[in-house]
Parts: sequence; structure tokens; C-alpha cells
Amino acid sequence: MTELKRQVLLAGSLPFASEEDAMRRALDALGPDLWALPDGEIGEKSEKYPLGNRAAWVQAIINVCEQDTENWEVVNPGLRGASGFPTGYGTGPRLKPKRSPAEMHKHLDFHWLEYFQKSYPIFKRLREQRGMTNLKFQVGLPTGMGSTFGLMGPINGLHYGSAFNKRMAYEANEMLKIADPGDLIFQLEVPGELAMAYRMPKFLVNLSLRTVLGLVQQIKPKAAFGIHFCFGDLNNEALTTADTLDKMVHFSNRLVDKWPKTHELCYLHYPLAEAADPPPLEAAYYEALKNIILPPHVRFVAGFVHDKRSEAEHQKILETIESIRGHTVDVACSCGMGRRTPDIAEALIETSHTLTMI
Repeated sequence: MTELKRQVLLAGSLPFASEEDAMRRALDALGPDLWALPDGEIGEKSEKYPLGNRAAWVQAIINVCEQDTENWEVVNPGLRGASGFPTGYGTGPRLKPKRSPAEMHKHLDFHWLEYFQKSYPIFKRLREQRGMTNLKFQVGLPTGMGSTFGLMGPINGLHYGSAFNKRMAYEANEMLKIADPGDLIFQLEVPGELAMAYRMPKFLVNLSLRTVLGLVQQIKPKAAFGIHFCFGDLNNEALTTADTLDKMVHFSNRLVDKWPKTHELCYLHYPLAEAADPPPLEAAYYEALKNIILPPHVRFVAGFVHDKRSEAEHQKILETIESIRGHTVDVACSCGMGRRTPDIAEALIETSHTLTMI
């Protein structure tokens, strides 16, 4: 593949005052290191949600459903921490749908379109001020499975995943009507599917791809796409732990193989740390990365930037990965930083910038 300048991916959420503040800080710190800019996924801050009601990703969707008593019954309100979000993966609210899977999409509104309508004009203004004409606006899209499994459990989650995909695709397609041509990258975020892939034999991996491909195929091919493979990062705790990267590589290769040719795939982001657990230093852990199928012009993003690793350790890991892959890779954290402190986020962003210059 063509050798590319090493750049930085911000996986999504940032722990700053507002979306405009997050975008300004990211551009000030990284500028040309970025090919795409997320809005920081913060939302409204309140006593209930001091970090912002968007800061814990799909929990924002669960909160909307929980408040919609016309279409949902709260079976268990769950346990919330100081951030307003669940104290763990098993303590979120559990809801029962009042509509059938075939009808539910008509009664959903995730507000992703509303968030976009507020942030996109700010993005365009900041981009123009900096003369970064090629910078794209990055929008994270959770799949149906990513939302429904935590909301209603695995059985109902499987039944209702397509309804959630249909609504998310609608909101994404409405964004495309607003955005200037070529301005958007949709980042598909797949912690639920990756967790399923790690729990099942490899020959069943296609089951975990259905909601990913089901979402993509409903979105008009007017935007580029990226994939954020994710181990989960609720309260800095991983949903999936992996002694080996082998299953993620298998999952990734099958997804690339089945990816619709009508839709541009721009990058694959691999998490190489597990929330609070830093990326390993041992080269053997990364050997499976040599087996990744990377189509031409698809960027590989190594998600290993971590607050528990030193500058020298980061450099060692980067050199290991690039030696195994045989080309320059982009750098990122393993997940969004919205649940970290601003000081830690700023340090991680600075580390990422430093790594682009090695």
C-alpha cells in the first residue's frame, strides 16, 4: 500500500466543556495531524450528568428510551454512579418494549441528527478559520446490537436490533442531506459485535457481523466509513478482555470481505489496550496484526496510546506494530476519552501528536 503520513484518530468522546470547546482544543493540539474531527460527544451537562448526557455513548440512547414511557416499560431502573451512567455493564436500566420489532423504528428518536445539526455548523466555521479544507467531520454511529443488548438483554436485543439500525440509518441519511458532499465520515462502533465474536467459535463470526452490515447497507453511500473495533470502556473498565488479537483479526477480515463495494471504507481502528489496562509491551501480542486484510487506501489505526505507558514504551509499541504491519500506521487511544479527566485527555492527545513525529 502507499506509504501515508502518520496521523491521529480521535475515537469520539472528549471530556471538555462543550462540543465547540472539544473541537477547538483538538484542532489547537493536533491540527494537520487529523484527517477527521469528532465533536467530542458531550451534550448537556447537569447535576444528573456532570460529564454531559452524551458522554457514555449508547447510554444516551438508553436514557431516551427510558424516559419514553409510552413505548417502553422500565423493568429495572439499574444503578447509576456519580456520572449518571451505570456503575457497570450489568447494572444499567433494563427496559421492555411495548411495540413489536416491526413497528418500533417508528417510535424511536436517538437525537443523533439533532446533535449533528448543532455541531456541524461549528465544525465548518472552525475548519474555515484554520484553512483545513480537507478535514472531514466524524460522526460515531452505534449499531443496533450495541444499543439493544444493554437495553433489553440478548434475546429481545437480537429481535429489536434491526429496528434500531433502521432508525440510526434514517438519522444518518438525514445528516447526508444537510452536509456538503464529501464532508462526513461515519464511524461504526462495534463493542457488542466484537464481544460476541470473542465469545463464539470463529465459524459463527458471521452472526456478529449482521447488525454491522445491516446498518451500513441502509445508509446512502455518500460518506466514507471507518470501523472502531472496541473492547468497551464504561467507567474505564473493558467489556471484552483478550489474551490474543487473533479473533479480532478474524472478525475484521470477515467484515472487510463482506463490506459492500458501494460504500467507501476509510479506516480500521484496533483497540490494543483494555480500558484501564495498558497495551502489552511484548511483541508477540501484536504478531496477529500481520494477518489483517487491509484493502488499498484503507488506513490502519493502532489504538494503543495510554496514560500508563511512558513515551519510550509508546515508541517501542509503535515500532513493533509498524515492523509487523510493514507500513506506517495511524495512532489513537483504544476508545473515546469522554470518561477521563481533562488533564489526562490533554496528555493523551499530546502523546498522540508526539508519536506522529517519530
